[in-house]
Parts: sequence; C-alpha cells; structure tokens
Amino acid sequence: MKINKMPNFLIVGAAKSGTSSLHEYLIQHEDIFMPTINKEGRSVKEPQFLIKEKLMHRLHSGIWDWNEYQSLFNDVKEESCIGEASVFYLYYYKQAIKNIKYRLGESTKIIIILRNPIHRAYSAFNHVSKSGVENLSFKDSLDQEDNRLEKDVTLTPMVMYKDMGLYYSMVKAYKAEFKDVHVILFDDFKQNTDKVMHDVFKFLNVKTEIKINSTVQHNVGGKKWKNQWLRKLFYNRSFFKLVYQKLIPQKVKLMIQEKLVFLSTNPIKPMSKEVHNDLLLFFREDIKKLSQLLELNLEKWMK
Repeated sequence: MKINKMPNFLIVGAAKSGTSSLHEYLIQHEDIFMPTINKEGRSVKEPQFLIKEKLMHRLHSGIWDWNEYQSLFNDVKEESCIGEASVFYLYYYKQAIKNIKYRLGESTKIIIILRNPIHRAYSAFNHVSKSGVENLSFKDSLDQEDNRLEKDVTLTPMVMYKDMGLYYSMVKAYKAEFKDVHVILFDDFKQNTDKVMHDVFKFLNVKTEIKINSTVQHNVGGKKWKNQWLRKLFYNRSFFKLVYQKLIPQKVKLMIQEKLVFLSTNPIKPMSKEVHNDLLLFFREDIKKLSQLLELNLEKWMK
C-alpha cells in the first residue's frame, strides 16, 4: 500500500495578500510540489482541510475528507518540499495549529504574507462583492460585522473584513507553536518579488538560484458575474455543477466563463476618507504590537 507524502510546509494566509501569486511562483521550482487540480479536474489550491469544521458549510469548494486530502499529494515524486496554501488557516489559527500538529507534525514550516490590514479589508470587500455574496456597502458591512457569521451559518468568513486584519494574535500563536515561521510583507512581495522569492526558497532549503516568471499577478480580482442565477448554478451543489466539472474540458470552461459568465474588469472606487480613518483607529494598536513582535517598522501602514 502506497504511503502518501504529506505537506512539510504551508502558506496559511492572509487572504487577499498575494498568496495565489506566491503559490504560482513556488510551483515553478523543480523541488517544490503543491497541488493545483485534483483527479476530477477541480482546483484545489486552497483545500482548507485542516479547518474543515469551520468552513465545510460556508465554502462552495474545499477538501473535507482525509483520504481525499492525502490524494492531493499522490503525484509527489522526488520533490523535497511539499506544501499547500489555505488562507483561512491564519484566521482560524487555533483550530489550524492543533490540526497541523496532529496531521502534519510540529516541524511543519509556516509561511505568512501580511498586507496593510486596511487595504486587505477593502480588497476582500471588493472580492466578495463581485462574487455576489456581499450586498452591503463597505461602511455598512463594517458596522454590521459583529456576530455576522453567527447570524448566517452559510456566509463566507471573508466578510470579517476587520477581524481578519487583526494579525497580532494570529502571528504570535504561530511563532509560539512552530520553530520555522517565515513572514512576508505584501509590499515587499509586490515591489521586490525576486528578492522575496529568493528568501522563501532559502527558508524552504531549496535551490535559490532559479529563474521564475514573476511578471504575472494571480487572483487579482476585478471581474463580476453578469447574472446571479448563473453564479448560483455554477457554485451550488447541483447536477449541473457535477456535469460541468466532470465532463467539460478546462479550456472550454474558461471560454464559457469569459464569454457567458463574467463582465469585463471594472475600476474599483476609492475608499472614503472617513472609512479609512475609522479603520486606521481600529487597527492602530494591533499594528503597533505586531511591529514589536516581528521587529519590523510598520509605520507606513498607519499613514
């Protein structure tokens, strides 16, 4: 019986902070394996399995079965680094840390990308709005955030725009529980990608002198469903979705989505100064504590 090789590193978040691009750059390395699609042709970049109890009723995709999770790594050959990227592992850090230790072991390496929490919140809001899940304005969604998940057990945790940006406790817990934790700042990743990737490769103990294509950003958003009925048809668990996933070739799926499902990219409206200032006050203390924890100057986040 074949014993599956399992992850020895994880990208745990934060959501809307460049994790998709990091994933795509990492899989270009010959010594790194990360799952992209499963045997059914479904995207599994973010399996979220290690916090399945928190998410299986909230997300339209994910891996909720241990055997299926193991099978994501069946194609591992000689790669020394095996990983996956599930951005909600950072937000649900208590459950994630417990299950990482139980399923993968205490020596698992952890990678965290952190983005200015104000910018991250607004990016998340626009992402959820474009998917048709968010019907409130940004200001109203912030005002109504408390207990929002408890009121709707099917709602994505992405709507916790403020709470997901309180990084201090999350990062502190990971640093306390794991020996190898590598933190990346989104601004550094965006402005000096090659240097950041060199440091990540060094952290993972793989060859650093490798040329990757880092010119393309991934999962940057900006597209919107033309029709909410179509969105539900694609996302809900239905016979149509089953047929669509199993029988339609990937190239044809992309053509269908481009021609029939999505509108063109629309410019994002700037955040109001009032909301920005409110968020600055909300995050200020957490940013200060995070800055001390990481021994990094995060003053630019507070401007």
